[in-house]
Amino acid sequence: MDWQYVEERYGFKILGKEMVRKIYKLHTDKGMKCFKRAHARKSYFLFVFSAVNHLTLKGFTAPISYDMTLDNDICIEDGEYIYYALPWIESRQCKFKKRDDLLKAIKLSADLHKAAKDFKPPEDSKPRIYYGKWPQNFRKRLDEMKLFKETIESKDVRDEFDEAYYPLIDFFMEQGYEAIELLEKSSYYDISQKAMERGEFCHHDMAEHNFLITPYGEMRIIDFDYCIMDTRLHDVASLVIRNMRHGIWDIAKADFILNEYCKYYPINQRELEVIKCFALFPQDFWQVGLQYYVEKQPWTMENFMSRLNDVRDDFKLR
Repeated sequence: MDWQYVEERYGFKILGKEMVRKIYKLHTDKGMKCFKRAHARKSYFLFVFSAVNHLTLKGFTAPISYDMTLDNDICIEDGEYIYYALPWIESRQCKFKKRDDLLKAIKLSADLHKAAKDFKPPEDSKPRIYYGKWPQNFRKRLDEMKLFKETIESKDVRDEFDEAYYPLIDFFMEQGYEAIELLEKSSYYDISQKAMERGEFCHHDMAEHNFLITPYGEMRIIDFDYCIMDTRLHDVASLVIRNMRHGIWDIAKADFILNEYCKYYPINQRELEVIKCFALFPQDFWQVGLQYYVEKQPWTMENFMSRLNDVRDDFKLR
């Protein structure tokens, strides 16, 4: 990145910088800034930018609004990536295992979903629209699992990951098909249609590191880079699953999260059945296969095996 160009576009002077995870923390003459690169088109980021502004206008101030450039643009482009800036908020990362943190995250999620209603993306933006597409997306992932299986079967010599992944494929594919069958029998399409009519959107990355807590105990939510137009149930189901994985599959924990959420934004029985279908689909198993066989992530075999073992160790409890 040409930092002088960044200074010229945003109108601040960079006094120092450091990497925090995959983002830059900039010390500037106009305060601390977060500066991030995203592999996205500007038309999609316009949707994200507008969604965050919509939440703020509805009185939901937990997100951090993006900075505009001096020429009133929403980001910088270089042909492959976009780059954007926003204020840096001193905070600590939420820990779902801490009851008080989890309670705050649940309430904040419900408040976000209430504020998200009635959103109309700008005409020149290109949002990711997921209404009514869960079965289609699930089938695509099952087709990819078939390809993983064929890839392993075509090998003359199998490695450690192949040997561990292959025996699990049929079991998890059966769960995937069951999830689709139950989804088709549920009220999913009606719920999704109503969500579309209400203009709902989702954060789509309910990881604990995206919930920040300031020194004053205020919770903020960051990183809307994966934001989608979809029923809020996508986020709710994800929040439940993220609190259950890695050996914590406990129906009492799921009940606790859903009951707390319902205090602020009720979920009815039909919606609960849709959440069940989402939770049944073997997302983690598919994802680690995708990372290994398709994306070919530059990780060690130890890293891949650790991820797969987490899924394998979970499946009975799950």
